[in-house]
Amino acid sequence: MKIFLTGHKGIIGQEFIKRYSDDYEIVGYDLQDGDDLLDYENLLNKISGCEQVVHLAAISKPVEGKSFEDYFHSNVEATLNILKAAVEKKVKRVVYASSTTIYGIEKGIPFKTPITENQSFISQYLTAQDLSCRDVDLSYHMSKVMAEQALAWYGLNKKIETTALRFAPTGKVFLGTSVSFDNATQAIKLALDYSGKLWYEPFSITDELNHIDISKAKKILGYRPEKPNYPPNKIHSSFEERTK
Repeated sequence: MKIFLTGHKGIIGQEFIKRYSDDYEIVGYDLQDGDDLLDYENLLNKISGCEQVVHLAAISKPVEGKSFEDYFHSNVEATLNILKAAVEKKVKRVVYASSTTIYGIEKGIPFKTPITENQSFISQYLTAQDLSCRDVDLSYHMSKVMAEQALAWYGLNKKIETTALRFAPTGKVFLGTSVSFDNATQAIKLALDYSGKLWYEPFSITDELNHIDISKAKKILGYRPEKPNYPPNKIHSSFEERTK
């Protein structure tokens, strides 16, 4: 299978290539090589001939100094370009790297648990008075919500198959939430190899955690997370610190 991998020089992209480069013909697309997802003509040219897309490229966390507009362009507009180009070039499926930030897993946001894929977004049940997060935390969260809604529009209208892998903080523990690189890359491969139809299917992709239900990924994709062992320097905050 020939796949188009955005952000192939990022951490998850490199880990995926290390594990599975023999299983696919991979066409990489990364800003480090001068490939901008906002350059639609370049994107359209390079995606041509690919059967599926794995879209990892993004501002992948809250970064001080980044504006809401930065997140909108890099995470929302770029994702919309991917979807448009994939439809134009008759790609079968877009596998999108979403995030557990969808559920509000950021400091200063009192997110609900236990978490399932069908629960409300934080904007649907929290007020401004409930939040003590930074602008960048909310900007990152909202950009992932909006990008997923673009996926949902294309998938639910059956323009193209789409799936959102809602990754926990990867390779570390943040607010008691985590997914190892082995588990994250396993989920990407399972989404690519899935033989059924995925007309916008979101999946929580985490390690085995008490506060997040991953039964949907297990049942549909066959996800089987391995138990990781994080060193102390990769454990940044506990579940109990989520509202601080």
